[in-house]
Amino acid sequence: MRRGRLGFWYRLAVCLIKPAMLVLTRRDWRGQQHIPPAGGVIIAANHVSYADPFTLAHYVYDAGRPPCFPAKIELFRLRWPLGRIVRGAGQIPVYRNSANAADALRDAVAAIRRGEAVVIYPEGTVTRDPQLWPMVARTGVARLAMATGALVVPVAQWSA
Repeated sequence: MRRGRLGFWYRLAVCLIKPAMLVLTRRDWRGQQHIPPAGGVIIAANHVSYADPFTLAHYVYDAGRPPCFPAKIELFRLRWPLGRIVRGAGQIPVYRNSANAADALRDAVAAIRRGEAVVIYPEGTVTRDPQLWPMVARTGVARLAMATGALVVPVAQWSA
């Protein structure tokens, strides 16, 4: 998904989130040049805060790529407007702890093959370590990379 082809809901999310991030965060960003300008890519990042998806989305978007996140299905079911924005912006639903859990990986593979930048948190959730160290990663990043052959760009974020 290129910036020029973003739909209404994605543009609305950008209009809501980016100004807030500019006001609420101090950015010391490095390495955006490692995110390819086109083609499917997997961006794997640590997850230390509930603010991470917003700051990481800002980082990836400013690198020229609209990010696509696998997100727990509960976010898609939220009432207006948040649930509608998540659904309309083309994020990937994750049905955790269910028979449908593998669908998220299938949908992420399809997004990468369409040339999208898929952001994934290898641990699958916010760290529970009291010192905010990453937890043991799950196999999703490796499985996506093997299924698609896409480049994996590791991203470290701290104090989001």
